[in-house]
Amino acid sequence: MKQVNQPSDQPALRRRKLLGAAGTTGALAAAATLLARRQDEPVAEPQRATPAKGGGYRLSEHVQRYYETTKV
Repeated sequence: MKQVNQPSDQPALRRRKLLGAAGTTGALAAAATLLARRQDEPVAEPQRATPAKGGGYRLSEHVQRYYETTKV
């Protein structure tokens, strides 16, 4: 069996691994920064406008019938 000596591939492979590791490290650092910022911000609950007179939810007859049909 003939052994092939490829010394020229070794530096290129090392560079690829180094650049890949640097890219992965940068992506992880960016993700960690974004997650840390999200945890610091308070969660704002949506403000609901008060309905005008007669507006909003009403428990009408047809709604009550629907609720009766959904009982198990």
